[in-house]
Amino acid sequence: MVSREKLREITSTLASAGVFDPVFEAREIIREYAGASALMTGEVREEALPVIDAAVKRRVAGEPLQYIFGQWEFYGLPFYVGRGVLIPRPETELLTDIAAQRLDSGSTVLDLCSGTGCIPVSIAVRTGAKCYAVELYDEAFSYLERNIELNGVPVTAVKADARDSSILPGVSFDAIFSNPPYLTETEMCSLMREVRHEPPSALYGGTDGLDFYRALIPAWAGRLAPGGFLAVEIGETQGAAVAQLMTDAGLYPRIIKDPAGADRVVCGETADIS
Repeated sequence: MVSREKLREITSTLASAGVFDPVFEAREIIREYAGASALMTGEVREEALPVIDAAVKRRVAGEPLQYIFGQWEFYGLPFYVGRGVLIPRPETELLTDIAAQRLDSGSTVLDLCSGTGCIPVSIAVRTGAKCYAVELYDEAFSYLERNIELNGVPVTAVKADARDSSILPGVSFDAIFSNPPYLTETEMCSLMREVRHEPPSALYGGTDGLDFYRALIPAWAGRLAPGGFLAVEIGETQGAAVAQLMTDAGLYPRIIKDPAGADRVVCGETADIS
């Protein structure tokens, strides 16, 4: 069986199932279970075919590719993923970019609603900052702990509700990050089939998607060190509303766009740097 034939077969099967980018996913499946060399040499080992076919079957049933593989890359680093935890997405890497521009090994960082830990782990690797990661749910917290160990970074995992600003008493932070649940009720009703496999607790932000911002921003703004900042990922229509919440909390906000030109992060400063 040559990989080109198998690649065409998988691509056709995924396309028929409505997968958004069947060519990319077919290549990733071949790469994952037959090795990158299979894409170059044109040959797939016979023993790899059953596991490839099983992965395709799961994907056709709607399971996310990341869950099938059990691991996914974020900021060039590996992260375990699976049911019960949000899948890291490329747009979230903008938060690590912000950290890389402004923080160093002397910085203290907090990540709220941490999930896989992709934000604090990548920040710790990139900057050497001392990072704390807060996650409430058992399944996600297990992934957080495993990913800290996988990447060998001294991130401190804290099992707690991110809305409780009394945790970690006596610690002030040079930067606080969060990618909280921010989908609206309407958006939750129209999720892609793959996204429905991810935990609703990591997606749903209330009727208008702003519940967590209303809780997190005023609760944590006062825990920032002088010159510190709070940066949150947002849905592309939420910039103005989240910026106002930061203003109300005494911060100076600016909206940052992602590479696609959509509003993606609101960063609130403790001092006006405009």
